[in-house]
Amino acid sequence: MFIPFLLTASPPPTIYTWCVFQMLQTQTKEMISAPYGMGNVPAGVDVQNLCRAFYTRDIRAEDKPFELILTTEIQNTSNPDTFWLANTWRRPLTQAELEQYACLFSQHSEGLLTVATTNAISLMPKSPDSIRVPALIISALSVTNSPILRFAIVVCYNTVLPIFLIGGLVKAWRLLRK
Repeated sequence: MFIPFLLTASPPPTIYTWCVFQMLQTQTKEMISAPYGMGNVPAGVDVQNLCRAFYTRDIRAEDKPFELILTTEIQNTSNPDTFWLANTWRRPLTQAELEQYACLFSQHSEGLLTVATTNAISLMPKSPDSIRVPALIISALSVTNSPILRFAIVVCYNTVLPIFLIGGLVKAWRLLRK
């Protein structure tokens, strides 16, 4: 009696969760829409906080020149490829948007000390073999925007840590030599 019912019932549709970020690229002055798939999120998860955490951890922490303008949380059953293509775009800012977001552009034109410090000693070196400043510290620096804190971190990561590393290697060599 239940077998025909089970054979005719179709599986429930997969519900895809998306975070669609509308961001401002401050270097090129472009508006970007980028959807990020969160997968099949279980019921009861706060999707808005999930999107905020994803933006903070995976986009903002990389110190990219993006400013978040709008976040939209969408759950749907449509084809993921079609949804992604329909919600991904990039365009130059209009004159009205340039005026509206002018404060974001001035925020990225940092003071002379910060620019000189950043240009002299890069926080994110190009070589993967060099010591890298963790992304959370870079994120904290962008929030505080303090040239003194930036200078202290640069000095710490470029002088103190290598000295400790050399001291540790010397100690290990002495222990192995005994």
